[in-house]
Amino acid sequence: MKIALLPAALALCCAFAHAEGGPDVTADAPPKELVTQVDHLVALLRDGFATGYPEATMTQTLTLSKYEQVTLAVFTVEGFDKGNSYNQYLAVFEPDATEEGDAHYRLIDVMQIGGDNFRAIQELNASASRDEQTRTVTFNIPAMANSVDDSPNFPSQPVVIALTLEHDRLAEVKP
Repeated sequence: MKIALLPAALALCCAFAHAEGGPDVTADAPPKELVTQVDHLVALLRDGFATGYPEATMTQTLTLSKYEQVTLAVFTVEGFDKGNSYNQYLAVFEPDATEEGDAHYRLIDVMQIGGDNFRAIQELNASASRDEQTRTVTFNIPAMANSVDDSPNFPSQPVVIALTLEHDRLAEVKP
């Protein structure tokens, strides 16, 4: 019986290692300047008990035009009111440089995008497009939403979150 359980246990360990950033994960760590900006946002958005969960931070840089990029950061703040709850936030940054040439990320906007009994972005794989007439940017972000039968932290319904960025303000486009 113990021998029969060994392959299942090994498979579970390998799956856990992969999910936790094991050797098969190829995502680069966010630049330290971006991590600093996210840390500042966590400090502003948390209550006296909540903390950031830096290991869950995801970033992606998208090209909007030949001369314009934005960097998206999805980050998690957990433990509000000493509880087991969490919120996911999306921040949009403009990559920039200081006068000295050091990397800098200017915050454009931030909004809550997920959390308990709501939805979760499990992998940041956004797409972006710009309406050249209005200059409005539209982001589409795959996510998982909670259905009626889901446990609070285990959403199962695939969705795409549609957001607009207009005049440096994010807004969700409701279907």
